[in-house]
Amino acid sequence: MLWRAFKTGLLGLVIGPMLAVLIVIAAMIFDPKCGVGDSGGCAMSLVTVPVAAALPSFAVFFLASLATSLWRARPTIRQLRNWGRED
Repeated sequence: MLWRAFKTGLLGLVIGPMLAVLIVIAAMIFDPKCGVGDSGGCAMSLVTVPVAAALPSFAVFFLASLATSLWRARPTIRQLRNWGRED
C-alpha cells in the first residue's frame, strides 16, 4: 500500500512541475508585462515555479493514493453493522 502510494507520489513529482510550467508559459503569453523590456522576472518563474511545485505535488499524489488504498481496504458496511453481534 505504501509502495503504491510512493510510486504514485513519484508520478506526481513529474506531473505537477510539468503542469506548473504549462501554466507559467500560458501566463507569459497572455501577460502584456512579460516580453521586451522585462527584467527577467517572467523568465525566472519558468525555473522557480516547477521547483516550488515539486514537493507539494508529490505530497498530494502520495496522500491521495494512500487515502484511496485505505478506503478500499476498509471493512464493508455490512461487516461494521453486524460487528459484535452473534449470528
